[in-house]
Amino acid sequence: MNNNPSKQPSLLTILTLAFTLSGLLISVSIIAILYNNLKAGLQEELKNRLLTITSIAALQQDGDTLLKVSARDDEYYKIINERNLKIRSADSDIIYVYTMRKNEEGIYFVVDANLPGDEGIADFGQPYLEPGPTLEQNFDTIDRTIIEPEIYTDEFGSFLSAYAPIYASTGERVGVLGIDIAADKIVARERRILNQSLLLFAVSLPVIALLGYLLGRFVTSPYVKLTTIAQKIASGNLEESTQIPANSREAALLADSFRTMTQKLRQLVGTLELQVADRTQKLEKRASQSQAVSSVARAITTIQDIDLLLPKITELVCEHFGVYHTGIFLVDEENKLAILRASNSPGGQKMLSRRHRLKLDTNSIVGYVASRGNPRIALDVGTDAFFFNNPDLPETRSEMALPLSIGGRVIGVLDVQSTHPNAFAEEDVATLSTLADQIAIAIENTRLFAEAQNALRDSETSFERYIKQEWSSFARRIKNTGYTFDGTRSQPIKSKDGREKVKTVTQTGRLSLERDNGGITIPIRLRGQTIGMLDVKPKNGSRKWTQDEITLLEAAAERAALALENARLVESAQQRAARERTIGEISARLGSVSDVEAIMQTAVEELGRKIGGATEVTIEFSEEGSQE
Repeated sequence: MNNNPSKQPSLLTILTLAFTLSGLLISVSIIAILYNNLKAGLQEELKNRLLTITSIAALQQDGDTLLKVSARDDEYYKIINERNLKIRSADSDIIYVYTMRKNEEGIYFVVDANLPGDEGIADFGQPYLEPGPTLEQNFDTIDRTIIEPEIYTDEFGSFLSAYAPIYASTGERVGVLGIDIAADKIVARERRILNQSLLLFAVSLPVIALLGYLLGRFVTSPYVKLTTIAQKIASGNLEESTQIPANSREAALLADSFRTMTQKLRQLVGTLELQVADRTQKLEKRASQSQAVSSVARAITTIQDIDLLLPKITELVCEHFGVYHTGIFLVDEENKLAILRASNSPGGQKMLSRRHRLKLDTNSIVGYVASRGNPRIALDVGTDAFFFNNPDLPETRSEMALPLSIGGRVIGVLDVQSTHPNAFAEEDVATLSTLADQIAIAIENTRLFAEAQNALRDSETSFERYIKQEWSSFARRIKNTGYTFDGTRSQPIKSKDGREKVKTVTQTGRLSLERDNGGITIPIRLRGQTIGMLDVKPKNGSRKWTQDEITLLEAAAERAALALENARLVESAQQRAARERTIGEISARLGSVSDVEAIMQTAVEELGRKIGGATEVTIEFSEEGSQE
């Protein structure tokens, strides 16, 4: 929004435009009404004339002869054509006189009155492709003379059409008579009236503008004077006279109200500067504190170690808020003690060295805040009932403690102390409470981060142990633990030297290069565990491996690890499926018998068949029940 007064239109300009536009609107409305009335009168006169002509012409039509017309050259066509030519010649404005009928395909012309050489004449039976909307809607039901509501204009001129029913001697309606009359004279007269109206409007425009300006100047003169006085008062001249000539009751009331306002303004100016100075000082202090809160919050969000976080907080609070002691207490797990965990002052360091702690009661400000969960300010801690003298902090004269809360649970206390009496006010609580909330969140995030790190390490250790155990078991079950390819064919590894090298690589888990023969050994690692090795030896003795070749071998070892793990998982799944299938078969055989002896006999037989290598299976009940 543009608030620059020099770029805003003046009240005189606005009122002049308003009065001028109002006058123009009234003039346009009057001219439009007159023009529309004259236009409607001319068209109504033409319509009445055409209605009379069409009605009389309809009475002259012979419906019986119309029914007998079958071609343009028969005698009945000529009879109707001659009669309609007489109707057309009766008035010079009549352009077309034609008769029409309707069949399954639509409306078609029967006789279109014409003389030799006439153009635009419809032939007998020619379809009426674009009939007027009034004719098209009323052709089947027309019982009186009707007229199209609007004048039709095309490249041949302007026309108005009327239609009347044609009856046979039996009283049956056998067709429709159409007459088109020229409306060019009417249209020309309408245009002359329009031009005259526009000329009248153009002549009245400057007159209306002048009258609008004079009226606007009369109305705005007292307000212009009032504006000038207001500008002088706004510039600081409160003694400016407010005597304003008024030309209306509203202007007089406004001038009187303005004088009253000016008097009150003079009274307020005396005390306003003192209030502004006081509020400015408070706002500056609050802005400085808010900026300090933001700076501390940004600084502590990147620290994840609580042993580094808490001392950093005390250092930043002391630096940004100008206090001489800052301490952070954390509530123990039993929720009985508040333990000092960090401090920036020398006295605070002494308290840290002896593991300073306070009970959660009302005998100390920290204990009070930790137990109640509400902030507490002591303006003179030497006489405050909630404080006891601390020899480690003898210079303290003001103290403020704020709860560190997470989800309604107090996890600690931020304790801030100053050497100045009355250093803290109730207004400071809101600002520093925001800082306390940020500190509490940072402490909680650090604790959760440490727990997550420990849980992640435990999970990784357990998973690595599981992978190692599974692959050890898998390696014992498979027939061949490795293959070698000599350039011609591949064969299982049988030498103990290869197994010893695998054991060495498994222990180190690192790539190794052999200097004597130029070979390279790549560990095959799966989720942090080495499950095998990829050993490559050159044919021509010593060789220097490029980084691209090493990268290729490492990628191949990685893909091999994934493929081997998939194969192991598939085999494990197949073993479990076979085991479940065997259990299901034994259960089905046992479920098919109900005799105890038959069940025991079936059980030992099935177990003997299913367990490979079993030579004897026995089931026997104990004769004595077990006792606990």
